[in-house]
Amino acid sequence: MPSILKSLIIFLISSVTSFGGTVIKAKINSKELNRIWNYTVFLPDNYDSLNKRFPVIYLLHGNGDDENDWGNGYQILDSLINNKVIPPVIAVTPSGKSGWWVNTLERFESAVINELLPEIDSLYNTVSSREGRMIAGYSMGGFGALRYGLVYSDLFSACAIFSPALYNEEPPEGSSARSTGAFGNPFDINLWNALNYPASVKKYLEKDHEVFFYIGTGDDDWNHTEGQKYNVEIQTTLLYDYIHKELNIPAELRILNGDHSWIVWKPLFTEAILLMMN
Repeated sequence: MPSILKSLIIFLISSVTSFGGTVIKAKINSKELNRIWNYTVFLPDNYDSLNKRFPVIYLLHGNGDDENDWGNGYQILDSLINNKVIPPVIAVTPSGKSGWWVNTLERFESAVINELLPEIDSLYNTVSSREGRMIAGYSMGGFGALRYGLVYSDLFSACAIFSPALYNEEPPEGSSARSTGAFGNPFDINLWNALNYPASVKKYLEKDHEVFFYIGTGDDDWNHTEGQKYNVEIQTTLLYDYIHKELNIPAELRILNGDHSWIVWKPLFTEAILLMMN
């Protein structure tokens, strides 16, 4: 395990601080979704008095979760900021239901890119260029964050994914990619292929922007009954090898002991945010 990650795990265990930031529950009257759309915003302590512009990290949740399920991430950001490990940062978590963050069941991708980003830049003191904008996600949110980091490299400078629900080919029968209807009902392999990361990589290579990718998971995340090739630690390694070793896109890979939970995501997110902001 890299020494930086060991140090951050120790920091997580030993750091006990009160929550100094502010979490705001907000909503947009979304034209893309044709409904009211909820999101939460984390603002660092003393946001109003600092008189500066802040980088922003957008956080995408997993299948079945909502805009309130990045509370652990907000706590980590708050501790790191208050202990002066990282500079102050704003974080935003939208609600994505079970839509895999793409424009199928609902137009989540267009809502994030065309509505949420401009909304946050208009309401808060943000660094509105790509250099000050990052994205991260766990599980289904890892699929979405990876896609956005690749397709919208002109908008994001760094991307972190944790236990991402991704497959280099078609998903196994038990994947929620098949059952939610986000890729067709019945599942449409052509739609999946059009939105999956090998196709997104092609879009990344068409642009002249470099994005840093942090990829992490637990070694006990999933023991897939349909074959070990579907296990998350194998799929994340395949992704890392493809984008970093084959295509020379900047990336880091971490595989920790643990399963599909915040026990793994806390230290991963802690290291990821430090690397993305430095």
